[in-house]
Amino acid sequence: MKKHHSRLNFAGKRSSALWCFPVASWLGIFYMIPLVFIILNSFRKMVNYQIVNDFTLDNYIKVFTNPAYGTAMCNSLFLTCKVVLITTVVAYLLALVLKYAVPASWRTFFLVLIIAPFWTSYLIRAYSWFIVLGNTGVINKVLLALGWIEEPLKILYTTKATTIGLIHYLLPLMTLNLFNTMDSIDDTLLEAADDMGAGKFRKFFYIILPLSSGGLCNGLMFIFILAFADFVSPATLGGQMDIVFPQLIVDAVQWNVDWALASALSMVMIGVIMIFLAIISLLRNVGNREMGGSGK
Repeated sequence: MKKHHSRLNFAGKRSSALWCFPVASWLGIFYMIPLVFIILNSFRKMVNYQIVNDFTLDNYIKVFTNPAYGTAMCNSLFLTCKVVLITTVVAYLLALVLKYAVPASWRTFFLVLIIAPFWTSYLIRAYSWFIVLGNTGVINKVLLALGWIEEPLKILYTTKATTIGLIHYLLPLMTLNLFNTMDSIDDTLLEAADDMGAGKFRKFFYIILPLSSGGLCNGLMFIFILAFADFVSPATLGGQMDIVFPQLIVDAVQWNVDWALASALSMVMIGVIMIFLAIISLLRNVGNREMGGSGK
Protein backbone atom coordinates (compact mmCIF):
# COMPACT_ATOMS: atom_id res chain seq x y z
CA MET A 1 0.00 0.00 0.00
CA LYS A 2 2.84 2.37 0.90
CA LYS A 3 4.65 1.47 -2.31
CA HIS A 4 1.51 2.25 -4.33
CA HIS A 5 1.13 5.56 -2.53
CA SER A 6 4.76 6.51 -3.19
CA ARG A 7 4.31 5.70 -6.88
CA LEU A 8 1.32 8.02 -7.04
CA ASN A 9 3.33 10.80 -5.38
CA PHE A 10 6.19 10.28 -7.83
CA ALA A 11 3.77 10.35 -10.76
CA GLY A 12 2.21 13.55 -9.45
CA LYS A 13 5.59 15.24 -9.06
CA ARG A 14 6.66 14.13 -12.53
CA SER A 15 3.41 15.51 -13.98
CA SER A 16 4.01 18.84 -12.22
CA ALA A 17 7.55 18.95 -13.59
CA LEU A 18 6.24 18.38 -17.12
CA TRP A 19 3.80 21.25 -16.72
CA CYS A 20 6.69 23.51 -15.66
CA PHE A 21 8.81 22.52 -18.66
CA PRO A 22 7.20 24.95 -21.20
CA VAL A 23 7.62 27.89 -18.80
CA ALA A 24 11.20 26.89 -18.00
CA SER A 25 11.96 26.55 -21.71
CA TRP A 26 10.49 29.97 -22.44
CA LEU A 27 12.58 31.59 -19.71
CA GLY A 28 15.68 29.72 -20.82
CA ILE A 29 15.37 30.80 -24.44
CA PHE A 30 14.20 34.39 -24.06
CA TYR A 31 15.86 35.37 -20.77
CA MET A 32 18.79 33.21 -19.74
CA ILE A 33 20.40 32.94 -23.17
CA PRO A 34 20.34 36.73 -23.83
CA LEU A 35 21.60 37.27 -20.28
CA VAL A 36 24.57 35.00 -20.98
CA PHE A 37 25.38 37.03 -24.11
CA ILE A 38 25.16 40.27 -22.09
CA ILE A 39 27.54 38.87 -19.48
CA LEU A 40 30.03 37.76 -22.15
CA ASN A 41 29.82 41.06 -24.04
CA SER A 42 30.48 43.02 -20.86
CA PHE A 43 34.01 41.56 -20.84
CA ARG A 44 34.68 42.44 -24.47
CA LYS A 45 35.44 45.69 -26.28
CA MET A 46 34.22 47.57 -29.33
CA VAL A 47 36.54 48.25 -32.26
CA ASN A 48 35.14 50.09 -35.28
CA TYR A 49 31.59 49.44 -34.02
CA GLN A 50 32.28 45.71 -33.84
CA ILE A 51 32.59 43.56 -30.71
CA VAL A 52 36.04 42.01 -30.37
CA ASN A 53 36.36 38.77 -28.42
CA ASP A 54 39.43 39.87 -26.47
CA PHE A 55 38.80 39.57 -22.71
CA THR A 56 38.98 42.90 -20.88
CA LEU A 57 37.86 44.56 -17.65
CA ASP A 58 38.01 48.04 -19.15
CA ASN A 59 34.23 48.39 -19.29
CA TYR A 60 33.81 47.71 -15.57
CA ILE A 61 36.81 49.88 -14.71
CA LYS A 62 35.22 52.72 -16.65
CA VAL A 63 31.87 52.24 -14.92
CA PHE A 64 33.36 52.21 -11.41
CA THR A 65 35.93 54.98 -11.91
CA ASN A 66 34.04 57.52 -14.03
CA PRO A 67 32.31 60.03 -11.69
CA ALA A 68 29.48 60.53 -14.21
CA TYR A 69 28.37 56.92 -13.79
CA GLY A 70 28.53 57.20 -10.01
CA THR A 71 26.40 60.35 -10.11
CA ALA A 72 23.85 58.67 -12.34
CA MET A 73 23.70 55.69 -9.97
CA CYS A 74 23.14 57.97 -6.99
CA ASN A 75 20.42 59.84 -8.91
CA SER A 76 18.69 56.55 -9.72
CA LEU A 77 18.89 55.19 -6.18
CA PHE A 78 17.66 58.44 -4.61
CA LEU A 79 14.79 58.74 -7.09
CA THR A 80 13.86 55.07 -6.67
CA CYS A 81 13.89 55.16 -2.86
CA LYS A 82 11.77 58.31 -2.86
CA VAL A 83 9.26 56.82 -5.29
CA VAL A 84 9.11 53.51 -3.40
CA LEU A 85 8.53 55.25 -0.06
CA ILE A 86 5.76 57.57 -1.30
CA THR A 87 4.12 54.85 -3.36
CA THR A 88 4.09 52.43 -0.42
CA VAL A 89 2.51 54.95 1.97
CA VAL A 90 -0.19 56.01 -0.52
CA ALA A 91 -0.86 52.40 -1.55
CA TYR A 92 -1.32 51.35 2.09
CA LEU A 93 -3.88 54.12 2.55
CA LEU A 94 -5.74 53.11 -0.61
CA ALA A 95 -5.69 49.42 0.30
CA LEU A 96 -6.97 50.17 3.82
CA VAL A 97 -9.80 52.30 2.45
CA LEU A 98 -10.74 49.62 -0.09
CA LYS A 99 -10.72 46.87 2.52
CA TYR A 100 -12.29 48.55 5.54
CA ALA A 101 -14.16 51.65 4.30
CA VAL A 102 -15.57 50.80 0.87
CA PRO A 103 -18.63 48.50 0.88
CA ALA A 104 -17.96 45.06 -0.60
CA SER A 105 -20.45 45.70 -3.42
CA TRP A 106 -18.39 48.69 -4.61
CA ARG A 107 -14.90 47.21 -4.30
CA THR A 108 -14.84 45.72 -7.78
CA PHE A 109 -15.75 49.09 -9.28
CA PHE A 110 -12.91 50.87 -7.47
CA LEU A 111 -10.44 48.08 -8.27
CA VAL A 112 -11.28 48.51 -11.95
CA LEU A 113 -10.59 52.24 -11.62
CA ILE A 114 -7.20 51.46 -10.09
CA ILE A 115 -6.34 49.01 -12.89
CA ALA A 116 -7.71 51.28 -15.65
CA PRO A 117 -4.40 53.15 -16.30
CA PHE A 118 -2.87 49.85 -17.48
CA TRP A 119 -5.31 49.83 -20.38
CA THR A 120 -3.20 52.47 -22.11
CA SER A 121 0.47 52.57 -23.05
CA TYR A 122 2.92 53.69 -20.38
CA LEU A 123 4.44 56.17 -22.83
CA ILE A 124 1.00 57.70 -23.49
CA ARG A 125 0.38 57.98 -19.75
CA ALA A 126 3.74 59.72 -19.31
CA TYR A 127 3.00 62.25 -22.05
CA SER A 128 -0.51 62.83 -20.67
CA TRP A 129 1.11 64.49 -17.64
CA PHE A 130 2.20 67.33 -19.94
CA ILE A 131 -1.44 68.48 -19.92
CA VAL A 132 -1.40 68.63 -16.13
CA LEU A 133 2.14 69.72 -15.25
CA GLY A 134 3.09 72.05 -18.11
CA ASN A 135 3.39 75.84 -17.85
CA THR A 136 -0.06 76.07 -19.45
CA GLY A 137 -1.25 72.90 -17.76
CA VAL A 138 -4.21 72.36 -15.48
CA ILE A 139 -2.32 72.93 -12.22
CA ASN A 140 -0.77 76.24 -13.25
CA LYS A 141 -4.01 77.51 -14.81
CA VAL A 142 -5.96 76.79 -11.63
CA LEU A 143 -3.33 78.35 -9.35
CA LEU A 144 -3.07 81.44 -11.58
CA ALA A 145 -6.84 81.80 -11.70
CA LEU A 146 -7.03 81.61 -7.89
CA GLY A 147 -4.29 84.21 -7.59
CA TRP A 148 -2.07 81.95 -5.51
CA ILE A 149 0.88 82.35 -7.90
CA GLU A 150 1.96 85.17 -10.19
CA GLU A 151 3.83 83.07 -12.74
CA PRO A 152 3.63 79.38 -13.73
CA LEU A 153 5.38 76.89 -11.51
CA LYS A 154 8.30 75.02 -13.02
CA ILE A 155 7.15 71.41 -12.57
CA LEU A 156 7.62 69.81 -15.98
CA TYR A 157 11.18 68.74 -16.88
CA THR A 158 12.16 68.39 -13.23
CA THR A 159 12.72 65.53 -10.82
CA LYS A 160 9.32 66.32 -9.29
CA ALA A 161 7.60 65.52 -12.59
CA THR A 162 9.58 62.29 -12.89
CA THR A 163 8.54 61.30 -9.37
CA ILE A 164 4.88 62.02 -10.09
CA GLY A 165 4.98 59.97 -13.29
CA LEU A 166 6.63 56.98 -11.62
CA ILE A 167 4.22 57.03 -8.66
CA HIS A 168 1.27 57.13 -11.06
CA TYR A 169 2.78 54.17 -12.93
CA LEU A 170 3.58 52.02 -9.88
CA LEU A 171 0.75 52.85 -7.47
CA PRO A 172 -1.77 50.34 -8.90
CA LEU A 173 0.74 47.49 -8.61
CA MET A 174 1.50 48.21 -4.96
CA THR A 175 -2.13 48.79 -4.08
CA LEU A 176 -3.26 45.49 -5.59
CA ASN A 177 -0.49 43.58 -3.82
CA LEU A 178 -1.42 45.06 -0.46
CA PHE A 179 -5.17 44.75 -0.95
CA ASN A 180 -4.96 41.08 -1.93
CA THR A 181 -2.97 40.36 1.23
CA MET A 182 -5.26 42.42 3.47
CA ASP A 183 -8.31 40.74 2.00
CA SER A 184 -7.11 37.42 3.43
CA ILE A 185 -6.76 38.78 7.00
CA ASP A 186 -9.32 37.26 9.35
CA ASP A 187 -11.70 40.02 10.46
CA THR A 188 -12.21 38.31 13.82
CA LEU A 189 -8.66 39.33 14.77
CA LEU A 190 -9.60 43.00 14.40
CA GLU A 191 -12.85 42.40 16.28
CA ALA A 192 -10.89 40.82 19.12
CA ALA A 193 -8.54 43.82 19.12
CA ASP A 194 -11.57 46.13 19.37
CA ASP A 195 -12.88 44.15 22.32
CA MET A 196 -9.51 44.57 24.04
CA GLY A 197 -9.60 48.33 23.51
CA ALA A 198 -6.96 48.59 20.78
CA GLY A 199 -7.05 51.81 18.74
CA LYS A 200 -6.68 52.16 14.98
CA PHE A 201 -2.91 52.65 15.09
CA ARG A 202 -2.33 49.67 17.38
CA LYS A 203 -4.50 47.45 15.17
CA PHE A 204 -2.53 48.56 12.11
CA PHE A 205 0.96 48.12 13.57
CA TYR A 206 0.25 44.91 15.52
CA ILE A 207 -2.19 43.09 13.20
CA ILE A 208 -2.57 44.53 9.69
CA LEU A 209 1.07 45.46 9.04
CA PRO A 210 2.59 42.12 10.16
CA LEU A 211 -0.05 40.06 8.36
CA SER A 212 0.28 42.10 5.17
CA SER A 213 4.10 41.97 5.17
CA GLY A 214 4.08 39.32 2.44
CA GLY A 215 2.21 41.59 0.03
CA LEU A 216 4.40 44.50 1.12
CA CYS A 217 7.62 42.60 0.31
CA ASN A 218 6.27 41.42 -3.06
CA GLY A 219 5.15 44.93 -3.92
CA LEU A 220 8.50 46.42 -2.89
CA MET A 221 10.30 43.99 -5.18
CA PHE A 222 8.08 44.86 -8.13
CA ILE A 223 8.11 48.62 -7.79
CA PHE A 224 11.83 48.86 -6.95
CA ILE A 225 12.78 46.95 -10.10
CA LEU A 226 10.40 48.94 -12.30
CA ALA A 227 11.35 52.32 -10.81
CA PHE A 228 15.10 51.67 -10.84
CA ALA A 229 15.10 50.33 -14.41
CA ASP A 230 12.77 52.97 -15.84
CA PHE A 231 14.02 55.60 -18.25
CA VAL A 232 10.73 56.69 -19.86
CA SER A 233 9.61 59.07 -17.11
CA PRO A 234 13.08 60.60 -16.58
CA ALA A 235 13.48 61.09 -20.34
CA THR A 236 10.01 62.56 -20.99
CA LEU A 237 8.83 64.23 -17.78
CA GLY A 238 12.28 64.89 -16.33
CA GLY A 239 13.73 66.10 -19.58
CA GLN A 240 16.99 64.29 -18.72
CA MET A 241 17.91 67.12 -16.37
CA ASP A 242 19.24 64.59 -13.85
CA ILE A 243 20.69 61.64 -15.76
CA VAL A 244 19.65 58.28 -14.32
CA PHE A 245 21.56 55.03 -14.70
CA PRO A 246 19.23 53.31 -17.23
CA GLN A 247 19.55 56.34 -19.50
CA LEU A 248 23.30 55.68 -19.73
CA ILE A 249 22.54 52.23 -21.12
CA VAL A 250 20.19 53.71 -23.72
CA ASP A 251 22.78 56.32 -24.70
CA ALA A 252 25.53 53.68 -24.94
CA VAL A 253 23.42 51.69 -27.39
CA GLN A 254 21.70 54.43 -29.41
CA TRP A 255 24.31 57.18 -29.62
CA ASN A 256 27.68 55.58 -28.89
CA VAL A 257 26.92 52.15 -30.36
CA ASP A 258 29.00 50.64 -27.57
CA TRP A 259 27.36 47.29 -26.87
CA ALA A 260 30.16 46.17 -24.56
CA LEU A 261 29.85 49.20 -22.29
CA ALA A 262 26.04 48.92 -22.33
CA SER A 263 26.37 45.28 -21.26
CA ALA A 264 28.64 46.21 -18.35
CA LEU A 265 26.24 48.94 -17.26
CA SER A 266 23.38 46.45 -17.45
CA MET A 267 25.22 43.93 -15.28
CA VAL A 268 25.95 46.60 -12.67
CA MET A 269 22.27 47.54 -12.62
CA ILE A 270 21.26 43.89 -12.29
CA GLY A 271 23.72 43.51 -9.43
CA VAL A 272 22.15 46.44 -7.54
CA ILE A 273 18.68 44.98 -8.08
CA MET A 274 19.81 41.56 -6.84
CA ILE A 275 21.24 43.13 -3.68
CA PHE A 276 17.93 44.87 -2.99
CA LEU A 277 15.95 41.66 -3.62
CA ALA A 278 18.25 39.77 -1.27
CA ILE A 279 17.69 42.36 1.47
CA ILE A 280 13.89 42.22 1.05
CA SER A 281 13.95 38.41 1.05
CA LEU A 282 16.02 38.46 4.25
CA LEU A 283 13.59 40.86 5.93
CA ARG A 284 10.67 38.68 4.84
CA ASN A 285 12.31 35.57 6.32
CA VAL A 286 13.10 37.34 9.59
CA GLY A 287 9.50 38.50 9.83
CA ASN A 288 8.19 35.01 9.17
CA ARG A 289 10.40 33.53 11.90
CA GLU A 290 9.30 36.18 14.41
CA MET A 291 5.68 35.27 13.68
CA GLY A 292 6.41 31.59 14.21
CA GLY A 293 6.78 30.67 10.55
CA SER A 294 9.46 28.67 8.83
CA GLY A 295 11.02 31.68 7.18
CA LYS A 296 10.30 30.43 3.70
